[in-house]
Amino acid sequence: MSKVLSKRIENLRKIMYARSVAVIGASNKKGTVGNEIILRLKEFGFKGKIYPVNLKYESVEDITAFASVIDIKKDVDVAVIAIPNINVLSAIEECHKANINGVIIISSGFKEIGAEGLKLEQDIIKTIKKYEMTLIGPNCLGVINSSPNVNFNACFAPENPVAGKIGLATQSGALASGIINILPQIRVGLGQMISLGNQADINVLDVIELWEHDDNINQILIYIESIPDSKRFKEICARVNKVKPILVIKSGRSSIGTKAAASHTGSLAGDDTLADALLSSAGVIREKYLREMFITAQVFNNCNLPKNEKLAIITNAGGPGVMATDTASEYNIELAELSDATKQTLKQFLPPQAGINNPLDVIASATHEQYTKAVDTVLSDSNVGMLMVIYLYITEQNDTGIIEDLEELKNKYLDKPIVAVFMTTTDFPIRLKKIIKNCTIPIFSYAVDAMHGISRLLERKHSLCVERNETPEIKVDEKAVKNILEQYKKSGIKQISTYSSLKIFEYYNIPVAKFEPAYTFKDAEKIAEKIGYPVVLKISSKTISHKTEVGGVVTNIRNKNELQNEWNALFNRLEKLNEIENLECVIVMKQINSKREFVAGIVNKQGENVAMFGVGGIFLEVLKEVAFSACPLSAYNAENLIKKTKAFNMLKEVRGFKPADLTKMRNILLSLSQMVEENSEINEIDINPIMVSSEGEIFTVDARIVLK
Repeated sequence: MSKVLSKRIENLRKIMYARSVAVIGASNKKGTVGNEIILRLKEFGFKGKIYPVNLKYESVEDITAFASVIDIKKDVDVAVIAIPNINVLSAIEECHKANINGVIIISSGFKEIGAEGLKLEQDIIKTIKKYEMTLIGPNCLGVINSSPNVNFNACFAPENPVAGKIGLATQSGALASGIINILPQIRVGLGQMISLGNQADINVLDVIELWEHDDNINQILIYIESIPDSKRFKEICARVNKVKPILVIKSGRSSIGTKAAASHTGSLAGDDTLADALLSSAGVIREKYLREMFITAQVFNNCNLPKNEKLAIITNAGGPGVMATDTASEYNIELAELSDATKQTLKQFLPPQAGINNPLDVIASATHEQYTKAVDTVLSDSNVGMLMVIYLYITEQNDTGIIEDLEELKNKYLDKPIVAVFMTTTDFPIRLKKIIKNCTIPIFSYAVDAMHGISRLLERKHSLCVERNETPEIKVDEKAVKNILEQYKKSGIKQISTYSSLKIFEYYNIPVAKFEPAYTFKDAEKIAEKIGYPVVLKISSKTISHKTEVGGVVTNIRNKNELQNEWNALFNRLEKLNEIENLECVIVMKQINSKREFVAGIVNKQGENVAMFGVGGIFLEVLKEVAFSACPLSAYNAENLIKKTKAFNMLKEVRGFKPADLTKMRNILLSLSQMVEENSEINEIDINPIMVSSEGEIFTVDARIVLK
């Protein structure tokens, strides 16, 4: 436990490690919240003092009661308040008079019910701040600390948890109760639970910081509906995740974000996209479903990180082995090649019909001893780093015995994670518990679940192997950039022209295809001769955002005659649209022949800059093969962003095209990130497309920058 804690976190720790608790609203009436909390405290074996507070009773559940916390006359670490919302404020005043600085408000009826409740909650917040108190809630389930020297269960969930080292923070009290019920079923124990409720004071970030320094917590599970203070969230999670894995479920994935008309990046960045980008850049694992969170938690709780990332599969039935192999491929998990020595050893004791490859099929008739020996032999192979054991109850009930053997082998091969997929009888968990009280082998019914857990284990390993904050410095012509931005700010025009946007890109060392501005046909002719045919003509307008929609881009102009014809045709189109006056210039650009097009951009939404990268071109909005990451980007963030989509495969050597320089593509994203961090007036940046030539050269050929 670190001693360097802020006062806020120290106060929260004092609540979670309470030595005395007052329950305001304690009751003898069965089924009430005030009664359930007293019962949970007693049943769980709270090591401290319990003080029921209710002026109606002399005692509650055989514990002496008090009319007010002021009457207790002893030190109290925390007060749990479970009374009608209109009486909560006066209860807090009494807590202050009794020198109780920690408060958990179970009561509901605050901002979640509307304006009237919001006013009550705001009054409570003011009072809490005035007295420098610490509040969990309101509208929460309570808290649990299963540390054996505390045994503090101050919540009204019907079941007491099984002790462990999982930290659970949730905005949903009902969900917390459900998770408490499920964790024992997956043989994972709960260390602490904090139901956040409305997060009027203590929020999820405070809880993560608390658990960062708590040796009784080794894994953090979070359910949130909103992310408070996104910059602090990223900073704290990125730091804590280095020592303890953080699994997050962020609800509201289906909500429709506000679309920005000016850029592709803005139109594709919905509200959940922002959340996903933030969670990803913070290094946490975002799970979509509770089932997946439980799978990952079970694997993280029981498996060390592998040194070797190649997987072996052992099965007693061919079909499940083949399906597991397919699933491994879908998760990009590589199967190990068993050595010749391993295969020869296996042939000596397995049935002759056994499939001596990976997956290894010991067949249904294999005995318990043969199965265990096969597992030991495969794990001893240096080519194998992880093992999935699949067992189907077919002829002989060896399931519990095999798990018992796996427990022993796990200790023999500590750096080789073992997960089991057992398709056996419904009474298996009961039979297993009789033999092994504390089973540490993750056991699943389906290979896809086990594979999900393995993939998260590898993701965790990769995350810890990189330096997230290392960022190369991009040299910039700051003065030239500021001059352009100031001109537009003074003019009141928010959308910077294509030409000026391309110039800003050049000043930020973003590779741009050769280009120059033309104001007359003679200018265009000279530029084309200078940079060499074929060339592209594209308008740079103060008003037109999407140039292709108005015929503002003409490609593959091969000579002077074509240039003359296309120049005239271009101006005829603009004249019909009454856009001549808004034309800044016509850009003459070197034609880049490319069949690989990408998109990159930045958008500021809800005060946060978010970067995008993916497959570009005219079908961008149709394909939507893009990914997002919160800014500022580090080198790791930028590379990870590129690798998130199928666009990454297009950067490799493919169909005779040479591979692109990943570092150069990464640096484009870093330049964009630096650009918005250094120039807060920029609201959106869009590059579509970034072209990669058949030789692997990278060129930006279009640009859009929009100011706030």
